[in-house]
Amino acid sequence: MNILFFTVSAGEGHNQVARTVADKIKQTDPNHKVEVIDTFNYVHPSLHKIVFEAYIKSIKYIPTLYGFIYKRSEVTDNSIVDVSEFLNKVVLSRKFTRLLADFRPDIIVCTHPFPAEALSAMKRKAKIDIPLVTILTDYTIHPSWINKEIDYYIMPSENFIHEFQYWQIPSERAKFFGIPIDEKFSRSYTRQEVCEKLNVSNTFTALIMGGGLGLGNITETLDYLFTYNIDIQIIAIAGKNQELYRYLSLINRKNLKVFGYVSNIDEFMSISDLIITKPGGITVTEALTKELPIIVTWNLPGQEERNMEFILNNGIGMVATSPNSLISCINLLKDNPDRYQIIRNNMARIRKPHATEDIANFILSMPSTNPSSNERSAFEVR
Repeated sequence: MNILFFTVSAGEGHNQVARTVADKIKQTDPNHKVEVIDTFNYVHPSLHKIVFEAYIKSIKYIPTLYGFIYKRSEVTDNSIVDVSEFLNKVVLSRKFTRLLADFRPDIIVCTHPFPAEALSAMKRKAKIDIPLVTILTDYTIHPSWINKEIDYYIMPSENFIHEFQYWQIPSERAKFFGIPIDEKFSRSYTRQEVCEKLNVSNTFTALIMGGGLGLGNITETLDYLFTYNIDIQIIAIAGKNQELYRYLSLINRKNLKVFGYVSNIDEFMSISDLIITKPGGITVTEALTKELPIIVTWNLPGQEERNMEFILNNGIGMVATSPNSLISCINLLKDNPDRYQIIRNNMARIRKPHATEDIANFILSMPSTNPSSNERSAFEVR
């Protein structure tokens, strides 16, 4: 079976989800032909650079504008920024169409709404006739994900069944498998052994991070904790943010351990008692799988606000918008075992530790539609 994944480098999550499921499919059967395409980078590297840099700068320097556009597009049929025409002109280039003709996919999987919209347009124009699957990467359903031409939606939670019905999409198209993450997050570890490996103490620990890019108010959060001289171990992970890593490395505190970009977040979560973070879809899913209570101190406007609502509505974490509330949240979890266990029980109830395997198996169970060599290709440029 030929399976083609389309993603977009807007943050880390979309690419990570695509690679995770693609790797699981190849692990299940190496005979499957699987490829992950970073859409804009494939069509034109310069376009990829522009899109990625624009995204990063918008969330860093003008997040309110990003949030305004996101929220307006949630409630209006026509977004303020109508990307559809742009996508159809740029993404649906001859090069893009030729990729489909050469690869001849049986199934196409999208982990970002941009390529999903572009491919849906191709289906509307009868340029392709291939099953199209989308995997949502946040705990919300934005209208940009919704297209009648999409055959299946991989949903993060059953909580969104009513939203799905609102868009008048047949219920059989929704598969509530969860957000796929690396299966190592489902492993159990001996805490003392991992602490020794990471050279940290086996004591009450708060893990502070801002996703793979090290975004958020990490420095301010640490200032709050040091000001109140809270008696816990703090592990701060800067991700790919080199400037943040250099700054944190200069802080001389016995109870602070600083790391840069790491590939074993699962181990750090396993020896932590809570996580202080921004609510990115992947981070929330990883913490949920590890049953690690979440404290949100900062969020990007838009989808992360919806993720934060999911955290609060399901009782799997707290939100701290001031130094006092942050300290109160930490002490409540540290000193109140019953409250701490309630949150962990809620996480155990809604987590989906087998999401990656379930999604891979579902994709592989879909019937092949690859035309035989003597038939006219469904990808022929018309």
